Amino acid sequence: MESTLTCLSTALNNILESAKRDSYWLLVIATLLLIASCRKQEQVAQTSQPTPAATIPARPPGFPPPEMNRPYPATGVVVLINRKEGWIEINHDEIKGLMPAMQMEFWVKDKSLFDNAKAGDRVDFTIVETEKGEYLTELKRATNKPTSQ
Repeated sequence: MESTLTCLSTALNNILESAKRDSYWLLVIATLLLIASCRKQEQVAQTSQPTPAATIPARPPGFPPPEMNRPYPATGVVVLINRKEGWIEINHDEIKGLMPAMQMEFWVKDKSLFDNAKAGDRVDFTIVETEKGEYLTELKRATNKPTSQ
């Protein structure tokens, strides 16, 4: 009987020692995972894509804040059309009451407008300023001669 108790005691002691070792490693692994998850993550470089401005940027001198939902007629030359993402890049003349002449991207809500022009075309277009940004609402090939900038 005594040898059976000694044998059971030894087996139980071995099990407890094994559990202690396993608990130790489990504690070490959990600590390392916690430390790794708290480290500052590296920022993934994103490709630059135009997005409608959520806020209205500072205005250039001589240009008042835009009137929301007012159509602003404009003229310019199409540089690029991105049908997939829904924007067009135009090198435009001054847009009276809105902005000076520059090259920039405009979002469209209706992608069928892109059927009216191609890169290199001189176009007449209309911009509407909204709370979410500027959107091109009309687009057609220009019928008049280009004006000097």
